[in-house]
Order: sequence, then C-alpha cells, then structure tokens
Amino acid sequence: MNTILPLIASLHSKFMMERHWKKLMKITDQEISFQSPKFCLEDLIKLHLYKYAEEVTELVDGAQKEAKIELKLGVIQKTWEGYVFDFREYKEVPIFGALDEIIENVETQSMELMGMMSSKDVEEFKERVMFW
Repeated sequence: MNTILPLIASLHSKFMMERHWKKLMKITDQEISFQSPKFCLEDLIKLHLYKYAEEVTELVDGAQKEAKIELKLGVIQKTWEGYVFDFREYKEVPIFGALDEIIENVETQSMELMGMMSSKDVEEFKERVMFW
C-alpha cells in the first residue's frame, strides 16, 4: 500500500489526459475504464501498479511537462495572433516601424521553443513547436 497509494494519488493529477491513460493501459497491458462513472479505487488496485511504479511516475511527470509545453505554446500563439505590424513610409516605400518589441519576442520565444525541442516530452506537440 505504501507504493500503490502515492501512485494512485499521482494518477489523480489534473494533467492526466486520455492519451496518458492509454499509455498506462499499454504499460499495464490491461483495459482501464477511466471515463466510466463506475471507475473506482478497486479498479486501480487491480492494476497492480506496484509492478509499474517507475513507469507510472514517469508517465505522470511527463503529463505535467507536456502541460507546461502546451501552455507555453498557447502563450506564443496568442502573442503573435494579436500582433499588428507598424509600417511607415520612407521615400515612398513602406518599411517596418519600431522592431524592438518584435525582435525581443522572437529572441525570447525562440529560446523557449529550442528548450521545448530538447525535451523528451515534446513528442505530442512536436509539429506545433516546429511550426513556431
């Protein structure tokens, strides 16, 4: 019980999505009716989580890291969706206005994206990270 209860508590994480439960099914090689209203503690105990303690811990940690990546991607997307570029005329040719803020955002977010790409937990969002 000293092993199982902390694992069950960690599976209760708000970061556990359907894809993570499917991974847990592969790990335990058992069907888990996690969306069923009848899903209960007994169902989790029957999974014999003590046999997969390391994998479960890694799965939940990965879910939390994926959530951070997804949140950062949302911030990046929101930043650029609302961006309006300022143009000025110079010798009858339109040119960009002040670029300080744009350059700062590009540099900061490029570093964040490179950090995300170096994470093993980026797989779920790799396409979006590469896009940005």
